[in-house]
Amino acid sequence: MQTRARFLARIAAGAVAILAFTIPAIGQERMAIRGTSVTLTPPPGFTASRSARTIENTTGTSIMISETSAQGYAELAQRFSSPKALSDGYAQQKVTIRSVRRIDGKIPFAVGRQAQNNGKEIPKYYGLVQGDKTVLVTFTIGTGGFSEADAEAVLRSIEIAPEPTLEEKLEGIPFIFSAVAPYAVKDVIPRQAVTLEVEGDPKQPVIVIGYGRSQALMGDEARVAVDLLRGTGGWREAQIIEQGPAMFAGGNGYLIKAVAENRTAVQYLRIIAGGGYLRLLARGETAAFDGAASVVAEIAGTVEQR
Repeated sequence: MQTRARFLARIAAGAVAILAFTIPAIGQERMAIRGTSVTLTPPPGFTASRSARTIENTTGTSIMISETSAQGYAELAQRFSSPKALSDGYAQQKVTIRSVRRIDGKIPFAVGRQAQNNGKEIPKYYGLVQGDKTVLVTFTIGTGGFSEADAEAVLRSIEIAPEPTLEEKLEGIPFIFSAVAPYAVKDVIPRQAVTLEVEGDPKQPVIVIGYGRSQALMGDEARVAVDLLRGTGGWREAQIIEQGPAMFAGGNGYLIKAVAENRTAVQYLRIIAGGGYLRLLARGETAAFDGAASVVAEIAGTVEQR
């Protein structure tokens, strides 16, 4: 009985050993690609490059992530419609595409080669992933035997973070404000600025409210305000027709009104504690500005430091 028990134990141990060799390693950590909304599972041996948006290994293979808007997918997908179309797009880089197919019927994938100055060629793969962003993945193959199957695995692993909602973007900026009709938020630069426009009427002034870093001290608003206006494209030579102290962003600020040819600008500025300032700049055609001045002033009155 003991002999039979030892025999069965050896069989069980052997089965465990076989499983250990046949089951692939799991739990490979996902990697966020710096400067993008992409996460992926990197192949073994790949680490983040010193160049943003790229991972690489020691054999010279690199995987570069390029990201654009969701609306850009159609144009890029058209380039993947044939090897010739994609080769034409990469002609300046001396890339010739040999084949184009779809991974799992949905991810455009291209295989080609790139001519080098020494007369040799290196393999290149390209993949296009669709989501809230359009992601172009460029594989430059080194000497380590990185295969098409490896590239396909990377492309299948890609996840694109959902585009933040307008509310989420606004929560991240260091000030609060209210959009007064007919103005509405057009764009948000994360943690920095918001643009307001009148939809369907491009002649109306555009309003930008933003936060900037500065070593200026409170009380130096007059100088800083003029410097900021002069440093704004198209307003270096503007004529300042009005300036002086004004309440803004919950404290003592400074107001400048300037004209340049047929355009008018109104700027509110307040230096805040911690090495920064809040600024509202409204710019537009003078003819339309007169009718919008009261709304601009009303919006300026709602700005406060968060």
